[in-house]
Parts: sequence; C-alpha cells; structure tokens
Amino acid sequence: MPLLSNQIQSLTQLEHRESENSWLPKKHDSLYLFDGNIVLTAPTKSGGTTVFRVHQSMLSNHSPIFANMLKTPVRDEVQMYDGIRLVRLTDDAEEIESVFKLMYIHPLVLSQRLSRHVPPIVHHVLKLSNKYEMSELRQAVVQLLETQWPTSLSQWDRLESEIAVMAWDQDCDPIPLDLDDSLPEPALAIKLGREFHIPSIMPAAFYHLSRLSIGHPLHVPRGSLRQRTADWNLLTAADLICLIMGKEGLSMVAASLLVPDCWGDETVKTYWMEEDCRGCRRSEMVEQIRWECKRTSDVLSTLRQYLTIESLLSPMCKTCSHIIKTKLKGVRQTLWAMLPLLFQLEV
Repeated sequence: MPLLSNQIQSLTQLEHRESENSWLPKKHDSLYLFDGNIVLTAPTKSGGTTVFRVHQSMLSNHSPIFANMLKTPVRDEVQMYDGIRLVRLTDDAEEIESVFKLMYIHPLVLSQRLSRHVPPIVHHVLKLSNKYEMSELRQAVVQLLETQWPTSLSQWDRLESEIAVMAWDQDCDPIPLDLDDSLPEPALAIKLGREFHIPSIMPAAFYHLSRLSIGHPLHVPRGSLRQRTADWNLLTAADLICLIMGKEGLSMVAASLLVPDCWGDETVKTYWMEEDCRGCRRSEMVEQIRWECKRTSDVLSTLRQYLTIESLLSPMCKTCSHIIKTKLKGVRQTLWAMLPLLFQLEV
C-alpha cells in the first residue's frame, strides 16, 4: 500500500507541474525568429501564452495599426522580453499565428485551391485583417476564395471544365470519391461572404446553390448518381429567400431573352438563300433552347452545351448556327451580369 500511495503522489505532483507549466509563456516553434526585433504575446485557448518574435518592419508594412503602435518611443516602463520590446496582444494565439504565417510564407499557406473545408487560416486572417487594416493579407485570402467562386463567366467556365474532368476521372475509378469531398462548400462561402463582407464570391456561390436540390442532404449515400450537395443548415432565412428569388428569376430572365421575335427578322431576309435556308429552323431551334432552359436548374450549362457541342446545332446552316451562337453568348453574359440583382446581393 505505501508503494501505491507513493505512485499516486508522484503522479499528482507531475500533473501539478504540467498544469503550472501550461501557464508559462511558450516561445513559438517557428515564429520566434532569432533576428526579430519585436516580441508579441498572445493567449491560447488552454489558458497559456504563446510568444512570437518577429520584425517591426514586417508588421509596419502590412498594418498601419501596428505601424502607429510601434512608432511610440520605448520608455522605461515598457516591458521587455529577452532584451526586446514586448507587446501584449489580446487576440487568440492561433489567429496571430495564422497572420504571421501568411506574412512570412503565404504562397505555401494558401496553396490548396479546391477543398470542401475552408482552412482555419482563412477565418483567422479575415478577422484580424479587418481589425489591424491588413489589406494586402486580406486580398490574398479573397483571391483564394475567388478562385473557388469565380467573378467572371470565363473563369466560371474554366472551373466547370476542371470539375467535369474530376467527375470523369472518378467515374472511371473503381472506388470513386464523392466530389463534395474535394470541392468548396457553397453555403459556407455565403456565410464567409456575409460575415467578412466579401461580395465578389456571393453570385457564383448562390448560382451554384440554385443548381442543387435540397433533397440531397450531406452525408447520405446516393449510389452511383452522387449528386452535388450543400450544408443547407448554414444558410440563414434571408439567404434562403434570396436563393428562391434568384432561382425563379433566372428561369424568367432566360426565357425572356430567348424569345425568337426579339432577335429581329432582318437576319432572316439577309441570309435566307444560304443552303436553301429561310431562317425558319432557327426559330424552331431557339424555341427548343428556350424550352430546355425552363426545365433545367443550370441555365448557364445548358446554353454552353449549344456553344460547345456542334451536333446540337447540326440541323442549322452555318449562318444560322453562327447567329444562334452569337446570341447565346450574349444571353449567358447577360445572365451572369444579372446574378447579383437576381439573388438580391450587393454589387
């Protein structure tokens, strides 16, 4: 019994020492730089303190808030650490770590473009970049998000082509992965856009959501179909209203832009002699495309198919085919430009 009692006492003393050590300041493994000329401390979630040693010039170049703070002459009452001026921050140490990592090694930190899970560094940098006015760091994160949620139709088309290749590769894989595991989550993007005021990523995220069915929730086996999904619980009631309004608006606007009569009759008179074509087939084809756009949840993709798959316009003469393609390109650009209005977003 005395032996057991001694073991218990030793374990208790060890736990006590570890508890005491957790409260001691701890130098960061990679961000306590030997040639740094400013020391900053930040509290950890566990109640400890992390110590960073970085460069005043780096902080000042990225943040006018830090620049003004560090301009203050060092006085006798200023605290020192390892002989260097010490600044105590109230921000979480993990958030500060993310900001410093982006400052020093940002190409590697933001290297993962397509991923369902937004790295913590994105949240941390967006939060602190607003507080400390770090516009360059914020822009680096925003640019990463804009590669996931493009701001132009041409970028959207390139991303869709890339995803189509991924889907094709997975179909050929004997154990295919769910695309949702590899692609950004639209509802989370909307939440980020709202919280940190990033309006540029919202139209693409809302449009992608409008293509999905709420009947395909997350983490539900979907067999060979593997429909794309979203975390619908992340959306607010206001976001859901915007989504419904935009989805209905897309169908209505597309239908109004694809009325054959609004394309004019002059082209019919001008090109009617080519290959014995009088333009009547063109009107029938436009009506067919219009009908398909009413039925589809992805108007941009449907219109793009008629631009890229030659066989779909094979009944047309070359002139009519060219006219239709030119008009469809204009319709797609108009729809893309109207996404913020249709989904009631900030411009």
